[in-house]
Amino acid sequence: MATFLDVTGLQYFSNLFAFLFVWLIVYALLAYTKALGDNHLIHALIGLIVGLFALFSPIVTNAIIYIAPWFALIFVFVMLIMVAGNMFGATDIGTSPAFRGIILALLVIILIVGVLIHVREQISVPEEITEKSDFSKITNVLFHPKFIGMVFILVIAVFTVGLLASKPV
Repeated sequence: MATFLDVTGLQYFSNLFAFLFVWLIVYALLAYTKALGDNHLIHALIGLIVGLFALFSPIVTNAIIYIAPWFALIFVFVMLIMVAGNMFGATDIGTSPAFRGIILALLVIILIVGVLIHVREQISVPEEITEKSDFSKITNVLFHPKFIGMVFILVIAVFTVGLLASKPV
């Protein structure tokens, strides 16, 4: 029996929703930043072209379909935190540019990592499929030579920056 809560028929329109999502996000970013001037027709045209490119790539479309609910959930969560903060008298929550920048950067990093994990699960590279490279176990990740090398380079970079910053010129 079909109810008004049954939205399974919308899955056939998911590519259209992904296209519209990309088009509107690109248009909004170009209109907000005014990177290409004030001509809204050019913003809409570039958004349309980027949306079509996203529509033609199944990996991008699947990634957008995967991340869009999380994007909406984070947006609702941030709004609820701001309302709760205002309810308890914190009128300056979200108005500090540093606080906004940190929260925005953190959310963008979390969303990008989520998308990259989803895309990596969809793509199979033939030369990497071995028993040793099963990355579902944390020990295989921690003791993989590439991971150990990356940690070693990051440790060297941290100490280099720390030592260079402490020496007077």
